[in-house]
Amino acid sequence: MRTFALTAVALALVTACRHDPTPQPRTGSADPWVQRAGAAASLDMWPPSLADRHARAERLCPTVTPYFFEIAKDGKVSHILGTRHVGVPFAKFPQVVHDDLHAAKLAVFEVAPDDKTDFTAPDEPLRDELGSADWSHFANLVGTQAADMLESGTPSTATLALAIGLEDPSAILDKEIQDDAANAGIPERGLETAEFQDHVLAKLLDLRMLRATIETTKDRAELDKDAAKDLREYCAGTNDTPGTDAETRAKLEHVGYTAAEIDAQDEVLVYSRNRDWIPKLQKLFAQGDVFVAVGADHLLGDKGVIALLRKQGFTATRISK
Repeated sequence: MRTFALTAVALALVTACRHDPTPQPRTGSADPWVQRAGAAASLDMWPPSLADRHARAERLCPTVTPYFFEIAKDGKVSHILGTRHVGVPFAKFPQVVHDDLHAAKLAVFEVAPDDKTDFTAPDEPLRDELGSADWSHFANLVGTQAADMLESGTPSTATLALAIGLEDPSAILDKEIQDDAANAGIPERGLETAEFQDHVLAKLLDLRMLRATIETTKDRAELDKDAAKDLREYCAGTNDTPGTDAETRAKLEHVGYTAAEIDAQDEVLVYSRNRDWIPKLQKLFAQGDVFVAVGADHLLGDKGVIALLRKQGFTATRISK
């Protein structure tokens, strides 16, 4: 799966019920996909309005071919869905996904909906820490008003603001699935804690990663291109590579990360969590009629949840429509 300085994968740690990392500056009504790079940039009408972002998502993702699998062993059948946490509504998924959720006896997410955390990363003087050149470029990327709101803040919030500034925040897939399950009276459970996720987020999206993201992003057009590619690929169901992709890896190495450091980040963010989930999922799937929803990146590749379940004797069959 394509990642942009790890932030696309890090979105797997951001669920709507716990985080809203996007600053909310004043937004404009001009069409961002025609003149945004010119006139809108000079007016700093950025990020695009909520209506603009919604229209963009509708154009880029009219339907979804899901990362959706039937998991079976010893006559017990369950299902697992790979999600994209921001920008894709549950309504766009095939009816079979909705039907299997409603038929489940238990819904399982990365974090249970009622799991809260007291962890709060301390604010930092980001403008001073980044220096004038990087801060100026950051403001050019996220918009002046958004940057003003982040002069003192956390590096993870600022990095995620770069990653999801163009996403449609009205579509929070995990939250929609959780609400649907709750309305149907289906019990809900988590695979890990909110506190664990928040610590991982703060550790990996630190000041160094924020600086790397800023320095390896040319302009808003590049943000748009990368975000559009990721959204299209998720909705088409064509991503097949987890972790940091080759382009992002090259960018990070260019600003000083070693290959070993990048591998270690992927290990913490994706692969070690996959392994930790397997014994928990085995116990749940032994009961049958379980619906699991986790970030799609966790399902992919030979270190992904699907491959690891198959090694444990489960049959995993993709249902794409």
